[in-house]
Amino acid sequence: MQFNQRSWLLILAGCIFFTNLNAQVVTTAAPEDVNILKVYESQLTSGLKVRSMSDPEIKKYIARGNEGIATITDFANEIKNLYPYESNDIAILFYFFNNDTLYRYFIVPGAIKEQLAIPITEQQLEQLNTDVYNTLNIYDQSASRAPRERGLQPVQEKSPQGMNFEKAVSNATKIFLPDSFTEQYKQLIVIPAFSIGSFPFQVLKPYKDNSFLIDKCSFTIVPSLIDFIAIRKRMFKMNQEVMNDKLTFSFSKPLFVCNPLFPKNTAYDFPALPGAKKEIENALPYSKAYILLEGKNATRKNVMDSIRSCDVAYFATHGIAATINPLDNNFLVLSGDKDPFLTSRDILSLRDSTLTEDRTFPELVILSACQTGLGKSMQAGIFGGLARCFLIAGANQVIMSLWNVDDDATAYLMNRFVYYLNQPSYHLPSEPLRLAELDTKKKYPNPALWASFSVYGVSY
Repeated sequence: MQFNQRSWLLILAGCIFFTNLNAQVVTTAAPEDVNILKVYESQLTSGLKVRSMSDPEIKKYIARGNEGIATITDFANEIKNLYPYESNDIAILFYFFNNDTLYRYFIVPGAIKEQLAIPITEQQLEQLNTDVYNTLNIYDQSASRAPRERGLQPVQEKSPQGMNFEKAVSNATKIFLPDSFTEQYKQLIVIPAFSIGSFPFQVLKPYKDNSFLIDKCSFTIVPSLIDFIAIRKRMFKMNQEVMNDKLTFSFSKPLFVCNPLFPKNTAYDFPALPGAKKEIENALPYSKAYILLEGKNATRKNVMDSIRSCDVAYFATHGIAATINPLDNNFLVLSGDKDPFLTSRDILSLRDSTLTEDRTFPELVILSACQTGLGKSMQAGIFGGLARCFLIAGANQVIMSLWNVDDDATAYLMNRFVYYLNQPSYHLPSEPLRLAELDTKKKYPNPALWASFSVYGVSY
């Protein structure tokens, strides 16, 4: 895709070209180009084909969210329609990647506040994640509790010498957030490209007092611009009378899946998760009537038979993320030596191919498992990951993990999250997750222990 270079305005924000992540970032104004969304739609189509969706189904899927949307300005105006109440505290970041350039659009309902083009490669984008993970020692800490292929040692990514957490966060903040992002905004909606959606936005530091983003703002990762509009329309249609008020998330009929009898005859070793049972036990008192699949009963068949009849699905188990053959190699681990994995393909098979508005799938899915937010990285975001599969199947929100999570810290965080879900809140469920992470941060100050979960989908 070629843009008219003469239409770009040079931003005098730096004088050193972006040759490495320690340098100042030189940006230009992003082009006002009606073809951007056409290219984005093409990128999205390529990603959806990774999920084995047919061309007619992809066309129907995309049509849910692009009616009347030809430009980014159209998108901003449509968001105003979908947030008709007080929305001065909502900020949207839409990232579009093409030709070694990241286009960053800072949008509020009804207006584009800023649009920039940042020269950067896919590898440099990925390095932003790697640097934060390394400086938090996440790779080493995860090794003892992560599922591992028998006989193989995990490969650790590397960062430049001298990189520390503060520098890694500073580099990422410059790329991901505009200078005009202030304490005014209480809900940040992120529409990512490539692996941006798997970055822990909690740890970014946009404020003058050097505090974390999570100290003052909740955030939600939306898989695509199309999904944002389609899911928000569905939510608004079903809940228009309460969309401008504080909400609680009652567990009317949740499905709890925990503590499976991990299989012994697969290619993986699965460490025990002693905190999983405690985690679910803490959630049960908030439930009116629940289905509990535990131990030998936590089988793939039982999950597939039960999940459609529930309003919440809560998994406390191991998860695996893979980039090769993601439909079959991304899965949640369940019980039994025969057919123990709930794969991306299984989850997608639960979707309603007619895309009706009638809910036949849990509204909220909680994946208290490792790596559920990871998957195959493509230009329009991450495809093949478990979290996105649950959204395609019909969920509005998925609580996903970005790395192999600590057992005790996760049990505490999820206990606080379920508590806050049952308290009146705006921006549900991202605000309850923010409050739970702040509580966890007090008890476990290391960001590796409190910043591993994000909301994937569209908050109320």
